Amino acid sequence: MTSPLVPDTAQLVDSIHQPWRAPVRECLDRWLRLDAAARASAYLVLEGPEPNLRRTLNAAEIAKLA
Repeated sequence: MTSPLVPDTAQLVDSIHQPWRAPVRECLDRWLRLDAAARASAYLVLEGPEPNLRRTLNAAEIAKLA
């Protein structure tokens, strides 16, 4: 990621289970490996530099980053 608007870490939530926390690139790579239905329902929580600063992306927004 080279954009200053994208933080270093994120959580990929692809089910009702515990989110998968990893660097953004790893989350995007994992999202790309999901089947189409799972990708459509997944969302990505971008974690900001401050603990309470987060941004949630839906599948269409994740696709733009991936």
